[in-house]
Amino acid sequence: MKNKIGFNLVFALLAFPIGLALSNEFDFETFTFRKTGLGILYLVTFIACIFLTFKKKKHQTEK
Repeated sequence: MKNKIGFNLVFALLAFPIGLALSNEFDFETFTFRKTGLGILYLVTFIACIFLTFKKKKHQTEK
């Protein structure tokens, strides 16, 4: 059987506003975050949401 990549809509909907906040927090002229702690928190949360959005589905074996 194939491992299917799942798509979780909840985490996709969470990743969108977090990504927007991350892009607003990032200063593209100096390539730094305006507030470093908040920017790192947004980045870690955004990466976790993207990872959980495309997480592989587990197989359920029959007994």
